[in-house]
Amino acid sequence: MLIGFVLLVSACGYDACDALPVSEHIYPTRYACEQMAERILERRPGVVLLCGEVYR
Repeated sequence: MLIGFVLLVSACGYDACDALPVSEHIYPTRYACEQMAERILERRPGVVLLCGEVYR
């Protein structure tokens, strides 16, 4: 069961490595997660942020 989305940061860009959570906050929709990613990218344009699904 999908419960939401979590914002992840990739330590090695778009290469195949594990992404780490930015915080413990779970966003109810992918759109809400992507909005937060955009806000962070305005201040830190060099980071690679992803929205990952969270299941129960």
